[in-house]
Amino acid sequence: DGVGDDDSEDDGEEEEEEEEEDGAGEDYYKNRQSYVPEKEGTEEEKMPAYDEETQVLIDVAEKARNEFSEAEKSLKEMDSSIGSIEKELLVDFGPDGEYAYMFDQCYEMTTNEYVYKLCPFNKVAQKPKQGGSETNLGVWGSWAGPENNKFSMMKYDHGTGCWQGPNRSTMVKLSCGRETMVLSTSEPSRCEYLMEISTPAFCQEGVHDDGSDHDEL
Repeated sequence: DGVGDDDSEDDGEEEEEEEEEDGAGEDYYKNRQSYVPEKEGTEEEKMPAYDEETQVLIDVAEKARNEFSEAEKSLKEMDSSIGSIEKELLVDFGPDGEYAYMFDQCYEMTTNEYVYKLCPFNKVAQKPKQGGSETNLGVWGSWAGPENNKFSMMKYDHGTGCWQGPNRSTMVKLSCGRETMVLSTSEPSRCEYLMEISTPAFCQEGVHDDGSDHDEL
C-alpha cells in the first residue's frame, strides 16, 4: 500500500506540473494576442525637421545640382553641334556649295514593299512598308560622277552586309528638277542599289557633250 501511495503522490505532482505548464502556455498566447505592434509613422513623421541653417544648405546643394545638370546637357548639345559643323566643313558641296542645302535633310520614296530614305551626305536606308527594322544601304562616301561632271553621282558604301554576300552600297544619280525628291530606286545587282534624285542644284551643273556649260532652267 505504501508503494501505491507514493505512486499517487507522484501522479499528483505530475498533474500539477502539467497544469502549470498549460497555464504558462495560455498566458503566453494571451500576451501574444494582446500585443499589437505600433503603427509605423510616415516618412515625414520619421524624419525630424532640419534646422533652418541645415535646410538652407540642402536647398543650395539641390540648386547647384540642378544647375550642373543643365550645364552638362548644354555642353553635350554644344559638342554635338560642333561635331556636325566640323563634319559639314569636310564635305564637298559642289563648286559653289550649291548642294549644301541638302545636308541634314532626308527624302523618302515608298514602293510596294519598302520605304527608301536618302539622307544626302549621310546615308541611304530602306525599311519594310509594313513595319520592321531599318536596313542600311550605305553611308556617304564621295562624289562618283565622271571626271568632267563628278557632281552627277553620289556613292554610298559600307552598308549592312548581305547574307553570304558583300556589304550593301548605293549609287545615287542626280538629275535636274524644280523639286528635291527621290524619283526611282532599283537593285541592278545583288546588294548594289541605284537611286535617282532630282534637285534644282543640278540644273546649274548640266554639261553638254562638247564640255560647254548648260543651264537647264
